[in-house]
Amino acid sequence: MNPVASTTDSLADLVEARREDILRRWGARLGSHPPGSSSDLQDRLEGMLKLVDALVLVLRQGAVETWSTGEVWAHARELGLRRFQTGARVETLVEEYGLLREAILDVLDASHRPLDTEELRTLWRALDRSLTEAVAHYVHEHEQALRSRERRLQEILDHAPAAIYAKDASGRYLFINRPFESISGHEREEVLGRSDLELFPRETAERFRYNDRRVLAAKTPLVFDEEVLQPDGTHLYHTMKFPLPSVVQGEPWALCGVSTDITTTRTLRQERDEAREQVHRVLTQLPVVLWAFDAQGVFTLFEGEGVTSTSVPSRVMHGRSVFDVFRDRRDVLEVILRALAGERLSTELYLMGVWFEVRLLPVFDPGGRVVSVSGVSLDITERRRAEQELRASETRYRLATLATRDIIWDWDLVTDEIHWSESAPRVLRLDTSRGPPVMDTAWWTASLHPDERERVMRELRAALDSHEGHWVAEYRMRRGDGTWAFIEDRGRVVKDLQGRPVRMVGAMQDVTGRHEAEAEAKRRAEFEQLLIGIVGHDLRNPISAITMAATSLARREDSDPRDQRAVARILSSAERAHRMLRDVLDFTQARLGGGIPMDPREVDLLDLVRQVVDEVQQAHPDRRLEVDGRGGTRLWCDPDRLAQVITNLVNNALAYGDAHCPVRVRLRGQPGTVTLAVKNQGRPIPPHLMPHLFEPLKRAELREGHRNNAHGLGLGLFIVKHIVDAHGGRLRVRSSAQDGTTFLVHLPRRPPARD
Repeated sequence: MNPVASTTDSLADLVEARREDILRRWGARLGSHPPGSSSDLQDRLEGMLKLVDALVLVLRQGAVETWSTGEVWAHARELGLRRFQTGARVETLVEEYGLLREAILDVLDASHRPLDTEELRTLWRALDRSLTEAVAHYVHEHEQALRSRERRLQEILDHAPAAIYAKDASGRYLFINRPFESISGHEREEVLGRSDLELFPRETAERFRYNDRRVLAAKTPLVFDEEVLQPDGTHLYHTMKFPLPSVVQGEPWALCGVSTDITTTRTLRQERDEAREQVHRVLTQLPVVLWAFDAQGVFTLFEGEGVTSTSVPSRVMHGRSVFDVFRDRRDVLEVILRALAGERLSTELYLMGVWFEVRLLPVFDPGGRVVSVSGVSLDITERRRAEQELRASETRYRLATLATRDIIWDWDLVTDEIHWSESAPRVLRLDTSRGPPVMDTAWWTASLHPDERERVMRELRAALDSHEGHWVAEYRMRRGDGTWAFIEDRGRVVKDLQGRPVRMVGAMQDVTGRHEAEAEAKRRAEFEQLLIGIVGHDLRNPISAITMAATSLARREDSDPRDQRAVARILSSAERAHRMLRDVLDFTQARLGGGIPMDPREVDLLDLVRQVVDEVQQAHPDRRLEVDGRGGTRLWCDPDRLAQVITNLVNNALAYGDAHCPVRVRLRGQPGTVTLAVKNQGRPIPPHLMPHLFEPLKRAELREGHRNNAHGLGLGLFIVKHIVDAHGGRLRVRSSAQDGTTFLVHLPRRPPARD
C-alpha cells in the first residue's frame, strides 16, 4: 500500500497535492544554473507553477480529444513569450521542461504509487504539448532570429532527450536533431530534403505519412505511438506532431514532431500488466483475502477469493471495526494492537471457522505515525489439517509403542475436539451398540468423580498455563456400566510459535487392578505383621522358660558330666532359637517399611566393641580377635542395636575368614563421625555375590571345615544394613585376595531425627 496516497487518488490529485514538492525539486535542479536575478527566479517559479496547474487541468480533462484548445495552453505560449522578452534562450526553456519532467518523475518514484499507464501517458503528452506550444510560440516570434542562430539551436536540440524534426507539406525534412539521426540511421545531410519513403521501410514510411496528413488536416497537435525498426530491434516512440501555420495566411505549411523513445517504458508496462494479471489470478484463484483497516481499526478493504471460505460477504465487513468483530478473541486483538503500534508480523489465526496465515504491514505517514494497516490472509485450513493429522498420527504411534495398554487421546484446544484411540470405548465399557459414543470434553468432565473433579480441572488448567506443559493426574472415572475406574492420566501441551497452547496429547491407563492389588497387599502385610507379632510373643516365652531351666540345671554341682553337656547343648540351641526369632522379627519390621525401632543414647563405642568382642571370644576360644581404637569414640546410638551389628560382622569374619589369621576390629574417631572396620583374611567374596550381599536370605559359601559355624537364616547382613541406615550411617565392603575382606561402618556422632 502507498504510504502517501490511497489507491483511489488519481495522478492529477497526486501532482496537485505535490506541486510544492515538484517546484522545490525543480528549483533545486535549477540551482546549478543560476538565473540573472532573484526577480528572474521568481518569474520562473510563477511560470512553472502555472504550468503544473495547467498539467493538472489537462489530466482532469482526460483523453486527448477532450483537451481544450484555448485557455489550457495559453500559459505555454505566455511562458515562451516571457522567456523571449527576458532574453532567455530556447535551450533554457527546453531545459526547464526537462528539469520539470525529472522533478515530476522523482516525486512519482518517491510516492511508491502504482501508476496508471494512460494517466502517465496523458501527463507526458501534456508536457510535450506544452513544450511544443512554448517552443512554437517562441519560434513564431523569433523566426528571423532562429534563422540567424540555426546552428546554436541545432546544438541545443541535438542534446534534447527526444527526437525533434520538421517537414514541409510534401513530407520532406527541413530540420532534424541528432537523436533523429539514430532513429533513421542516416546523417543529417542525408536526411534533409528527403521524404520518409526514401529513409524508412515502406510500411513504416506510409504510417508516418498517414499521421502527418492527419495533423495537417486537423490543424492541431496530435499524439501517436509509432514503431521504428532499428538495428537492435523494434523501438516504440511516443510522438507529438503539430502544424506550423503560415504567418500570413494562417494555413499550415509544415509540421514539427517530438518523438520520445518509450521502448523501456513499454517493457515496464508489459511487466506491470503481467504483474497485475498475476495479482488478478491470486485474487480470483488462490484462497487469499486482501484487507486493510485505518488507525481506528475500521475496515477499508476486505476482498479476495478467500472471502468465500469465511461465509462473510465483503460488504458486511466494510466500515466495521476490527475491535468489534474480534472483541471475544484476545489473541487476535493482541496481533492487531501490535500492528497498530508499528510492528510488521506474520502469524496463524483461526478466524471465522477458517485457519489463515496472516501477514500484517503497518502504513506510516511522513511523521512516522501509523495511518493504516494492510495485509493478506491465506487460507491454510487444509494444510493445517494435514499437518495436524500427520503430527497426530506420529504422536499416537509413538505413544502406542511405549504403552500399548494406554488409551491415547488428542485434544485440539482451538476447536475443542478430542480424538480417542480405538481401545477407549472397550476399556471404559461404553455402549457402542448405537454407534460411536460421544466422548467430548463435557462427557469427560461429567465422568470425573465429584470429590476429585475440582482438583483435576485445576491441575489441568495449571498445566495449560505452565511453561513446561506437562500434566500427570490420578482420579476416579465412571465407566459406562456405572462402576468406578482408577485412572492414571498424563498429557503434554503443544504450543504454537507464539507460545499459545493449541493442542494436548496424552495417554490414560485403567489402574483399577493395581489399586486393588495394592490394597490386598496392604491387608496381607497388616495380617503378616500381626501374625509375626503374635508368634514372636508366644515363642519368646517358651524359649525363655527353656533357657531359665537349662541355666538352673547347669548350676548344679552334683550333675553328671554327660548331663552337663546335654544342658550346654540345650542352652546353645535356645540361644540360637532366640537369635533367629529376633532376626525374623527385625527382618519383618524392616520389610514392612516400619524400620527397626531405635532407642539412642550417648555411648562410648570402644567400650561397647570390647564388651561384644569379649563375649564372642568366649564362644570362640580357639580364634584370635584384636581390637584397636584411636580418637574419640563417643556418639549417640542404640547400644543394643550396634551390639547386633558388631556381633554379626565379627561372627561373619570368623565364619568366612582364615582360621590361622586374626580378626581385627578397628575404631577411628573423626570430627563428625566414628568409623568401625572389621577385617579378616581369607578367600574374597565372589564378585557375583557383591551386588546381593545385603539382600535377605543371601549367604556366601563357608570355607571348608567351618560349615557347622553357620547358625542363621541369612538375615544378618540385611539387618546390619538397616540398623546402620537407621543411625544415618553408611555401610561399605571391600574384598580382595591380597587384602582380605573389610566391612566399614561410618556412623555420625549424632544420628538424624526420625519422624
